[in-house]
Amino acid sequence: MKNKLMKVFMPLVVITLGVFGALSTSAMNQKTVAFGDRWGYNHIEGEGCVQDIMCSTVPGELCKTESEDKLYELEEDGISCRVQLFKKQ
Repeated sequence: MKNKLMKVFMPLVVITLGVFGALSTSAMNQKTVAFGDRWGYNHIEGEGCVQDIMCSTVPGELCKTESEDKLYELEEDGISCRVQLFKKQ
């Protein structure tokens, strides 16, 4: 009886471990973002908010594009960007 249970459950255990191992390895390849980091968005007339570079919510020097345009955080509505962001330290 014990032998039959092992033949049934052992493959299930091995498959389950393989799936969880694959998922955890995949999660390790994703880039992590620090707690205060946010993508900076540039408001472009006619296009809305366009993602640019990574900025921070920690106060300091303003986050700007190479052309000196200020960058903002994208609002929850996904359309507007009004909250000023700061340069990453």
